[in-house]
Amino acid sequence: MNLNPEFQRQLILECSQARLIGAPVVLGALFTLTYFLDNYRLGHITAQSALTVFMLITLLWGTRQSLDSIVEEYRDHTWDTQRLSALGPWQMAWGKLLGSTSMVWYCASICLLVYTLTADNVTALPLLFFNIIGTALLVQSAGLLMGLLAVQRGQLKTGSLLIVILVGFIVAMPPLSDLTDTTNYLPDTLQNRSWYSVTVNAQALHQISLVCALFWCMIGNYRLLSQNLGLRNLPWAWLGFTLFLVVYLGGFIPNSSYSFSLAAFTVCSLLTYIGVIVERHDPMRIKRLLDYQRQGTWRRIGEELPLAVLSFALSLPFAIFLSFQQQRFAWLDLSLHTYPLAIALLVLRDCAVYLFFCYGKNPQRAFGLSLLSAALLYGILPGLFSAIGMTGISALFFPLWADSAFSALAFAALQSGLILSLLYQRWRQNIS
Repeated sequence: MNLNPEFQRQLILECSQARLIGAPVVLGALFTLTYFLDNYRLGHITAQSALTVFMLITLLWGTRQSLDSIVEEYRDHTWDTQRLSALGPWQMAWGKLLGSTSMVWYCASICLLVYTLTADNVTALPLLFFNIIGTALLVQSAGLLMGLLAVQRGQLKTGSLLIVILVGFIVAMPPLSDLTDTTNYLPDTLQNRSWYSVTVNAQALHQISLVCALFWCMIGNYRLLSQNLGLRNLPWAWLGFTLFLVVYLGGFIPNSSYSFSLAAFTVCSLLTYIGVIVERHDPMRIKRLLDYQRQGTWRRIGEELPLAVLSFALSLPFAIFLSFQQQRFAWLDLSLHTYPLAIALLVLRDCAVYLFFCYGKNPQRAFGLSLLSAALLYGILPGLFSAIGMTGISALFFPLWADSAFSALAFAALQSGLILSLLYQRWRQNIS
């Protein structure tokens, strides 16, 4: 039987004899204790302990393993050897994901076996196992994705990433508790949801959403590994992911062209921010794009095109459509108006600010400096001038304070033009 070589390598690294023997011993001691606490029977305490240990193992330990499966290769300078192998990006993706977490799933399967022996509602087990296993695979796949993004940016210390994972786990604890409650999977508790005016079963919708999320996460791993292996691809995956989110999330809002366009504009704007943050920015990349444009090699342009540019371009048609609609509203009675084109220009300004710092002497500080700039432009400066009664000046810094769409557009265009000119000057300095 020919297994994936990367999967075999990870199995050899993770599944030592000591671990294979020690894990059942430790878990056996734990469940023996819960057996005694349950009055010498496999009862509620044992069942809850099995599910809790399963979630801790698969979400915390599993995410750490998948994250380090790629980061440790860069840290130990063994990635170049991996690149010279005949393995493709897909083989590496699932080989690292499943191989690095093999011991995790070995321990997790023991927990599931114990829970099966203690479960009261056997009919609810298939749905429960599908959801918790799918959630664990999704989180571990996201861990591998975070590791790939970290090494792409040259961040080989995973301490900050692990803190983010821990905080996310703490925040997600209440939803995870609902996920492991077997009463939610009984036939008489199933609820219905509306999606594009179609009534669907909430559990079925949740399962489909989970599968789709796992699919797109693995697609992200595949594309990032392709980039790390030096393979050139058009940004079809990012385009497909953007359109999928627009269509998927658009089904949960009121059925109208305005609401759908507003949701699409929001999704594309958020993905613009995400795209500019996750990519590694090299000034020579823009120069290559300009050279390809002069040569008319459009495929090369598509391969080099930043993801943020694609998402921003997709947001503009929705911004224009929304600008010609009559529906207007203020936010939280603060006179913050919805001016779609002005918001699009503010997104452009924010991305330009981030790139300005990325092209500086300390690009690793670009994110922190961009957050500081956003706090000044969105909060401190407009709030200061508004507090002293100079609302017109505050709208100059935060155009959504303006009383007309034209003023907001003019102020946003002024800011964007200024930042883009500064960005152009710094870019010229970097390539000269």
